[in-house]
Amino acid sequence: MKNGAKNDSARRKNGADGANGAASKIRVAFLITELSRGGAEKALLQLALTLDLTRFEPVVFSLSGRERDLENSLVPLFRAAGIETVELGLTGLRNAPTVFWRLTRELKRRQVDVLQTFMFHANLFGRFAGRAAGVSLVCSGIRVAERDAPRRLALDRWTRSLVDAWVCVGDATAEFSRSVGRLPAKRVLSIPNGVRVPASTEHDASADFNWVPAPFGKRKRVVCVGRLAPQKGFDRFLENAATWALDVASDWEIWIVGDGPERDALRRIVEEAGLANVVFFAGWRPDVPQILASADLFALPSRWEGMPNALLEAAAFGKAAICSLAEGVAEILGPNAAPQSCAFDDDKSWRDKTLALLGDETLRDELGRRNRRRVAEEFSVESATRRYEALWTRLLEEKTTKKRAR
Repeated sequence: MKNGAKNDSARRKNGADGANGAASKIRVAFLITELSRGGAEKALLQLALTLDLTRFEPVVFSLSGRERDLENSLVPLFRAAGIETVELGLTGLRNAPTVFWRLTRELKRRQVDVLQTFMFHANLFGRFAGRAAGVSLVCSGIRVAERDAPRRLALDRWTRSLVDAWVCVGDATAEFSRSVGRLPAKRVLSIPNGVRVPASTEHDASADFNWVPAPFGKRKRVVCVGRLAPQKGFDRFLENAATWALDVASDWEIWIVGDGPERDALRRIVEEAGLANVVFFAGWRPDVPQILASADLFALPSRWEGMPNALLEAAAFGKAAICSLAEGVAEILGPNAAPQSCAFDDDKSWRDKTLALLGDETLRDELGRRNRRRVAEEFSVESATRRYEALWTRLLEEKTTKKRAR
């Protein structure tokens, strides 16, 4: 901490801006595992793009190397906005020490005031590198309730002395981090993800899906978006769909947008259930917003979450949803949660509530309007960013006050 005090003192001493004597900007470094177009990465992009640049000076670090598939990378969007990105080139344990020391040197050279990290590996790297570099304030971002990762929870606890604050994406994730993760309650805070609500909810007719094979694209559709991994619960959703998709809801189809390790297993479920002409695996797509805009119903069957961005985006497009009660779902849906959610393992409720939504267009439209209004009022990008700014400013001021009192 001595290095941190020395750097902080030097910055404050030299922090005048010419003749007007204004304080220098707060240098904020963001660290994330990679910069692909995932939920956490897009949340970071929105945060960086809406920072008050008269007060904050951002730089973005990515542990991984340059994204080979630029179509799936957010790097060009950061750079187009004039925000510097530094890709550290982590490939595995072999070059981890090199990446760690490079990150430490970069943080020290730039005299970073605040290091805000996102996702587990970046959190861990950032804690040690931030302290080694003398960064004044180190904040870790918790994006999901790690229900299947007890070792990660243990590492968070063991390194808690290196963290000034944990910023969780929602109240449910914060409560999980306090009770199950056993992190210091006073240092665990909640700042929900933000979403931009489009001016119109109309599907762009020019974005026709000519890449969609027959027989898909002609019926009403349920859209799911997410990584094909156990967390997302697509296996249970498809098994449940087998009880209604072929007869009661034969005029509907299901799109699963995303890729991941469960792809082959999910395809087998579809084949065995006779749903090959009902379920369309779209794979990873760069046009998820257009797909969500074209949906008639959104589905989120996750076993656990943090603050599901896909649900926020679907709600912003005015879509009704059927969801498991994973973390963040009740916070997003609020008073409209009851007809749109149920326990993950309640098969009867899944079937009944799904069929109620599929069979009632008026209900879907009304819930969609309510969802859109709620996210516009409660989950704006600007509101989330102002809360981050206020948190960093407050914690830095508290640290400065404590140092002066010594």
